[in-house]
Amino acid sequence: MRRLTPFLAAGVMIASALAAPLLTASNASAATASYEAEASANTLAGGAVAANCTGCSAGRKVRFVGNGGTLQFNGVTAAAAGSATVAIGFVNGGTTSRTGRLSVNGGTPTSISFGTTADWSTPGSKSVTVSLRAGSNTLKFDNPSGNAPDFDKVTVTTSGGGGGGGAPTAAELLAKVTSCNQISNGKYRTDEETSATVAVCGKNGAVFWKADMDIDCDGQRTTQCNENTDCCFQNDTAFHQSDGRPLNSAVLPYVVVPSSSSIWNYRNSGIDGGSVVAVIFNNQLLYAVVGDTGPTQIIGEASYSTANTLGIDPDPSTGGTDSGVTYIVFSGARVSPIESHSAAVTLGEQLARQFIDNN
Repeated sequence: MRRLTPFLAAGVMIASALAAPLLTASNASAATASYEAEASANTLAGGAVAANCTGCSAGRKVRFVGNGGTLQFNGVTAAAAGSATVAIGFVNGGTTSRTGRLSVNGGTPTSISFGTTADWSTPGSKSVTVSLRAGSNTLKFDNPSGNAPDFDKVTVTTSGGGGGGGAPTAAELLAKVTSCNQISNGKYRTDEETSATVAVCGKNGAVFWKADMDIDCDGQRTTQCNENTDCCFQNDTAFHQSDGRPLNSAVLPYVVVPSSSSIWNYRNSGIDGGSVVAVIFNNQLLYAVVGDTGPTQIIGEASYSTANTLGIDPDPSTGGTDSGVTYIVFSGARVSPIESHSAAVTLGEQLARQFIDNN
């Protein structure tokens, strides 16, 4: 199959081509996920609004919480009931601390004091411990008698756990995506020379599409991915590791989403870098993350590691497959750090089970 023309894509390799494991994360391991305050899945009421914030995650925050304004994070997942640590990313560029109340699943609010930050574009972090139930949870912030800080995101660390029904299977997920409720404004091509036939479809808690797989080999320069192995090599990815470096296509399973356009804006669906993707091919299920963006009119691309793990030829020039790949992207939650595949598997199993139960 023909590889995509270069765009903003990226992703990359290491000195040895290590395949990522299929469904091997331990249920006992901790899971960490980040939820953006401005995500469309959340509920903003009473005057609370999303606004630009240069230093914030994804460049956005939520303002005017308090004095009637409320922000509720929806779809905060836990594999099992128990305690969780919530790191609250907040912004308070004033001269005094501010108070916000946190209510979990509609329960009794707890008051939290937030100190000051350097300015209104520099987030700070405040950690609290809460009790979550298995499955989906809500975290609501307010202050009925004053101004709360602005909110950037919350990062939730849970203890993992089995989750009802065990680890989801490829068959269970495929059974939920047999019909398409199209949310894209038009369809995508799989390659430059093909016609537009692929729609982005909406489901409760996710979007999905069925397409081919081209190989994204951009990002960190490695033995497998460089200017000599890939004619269109670029040394960057749209999203970066926690240390600021581009992603590593050779070791990290990730998926490329089309750059935002009039056809579809992925962020409007609660998706961003680090969102978990269930990638299914030949009845094999692999959890990956959203790691890069590509051309605005083409869909169906993933990292070298994604292809290699699924038994697809990962060669950036001649590899890939022309059809048969299902991509299910879960909205709201994000893996932190983005480069942790084990965290993607743990969170992916939780989100997939929730997706199956709710559709």
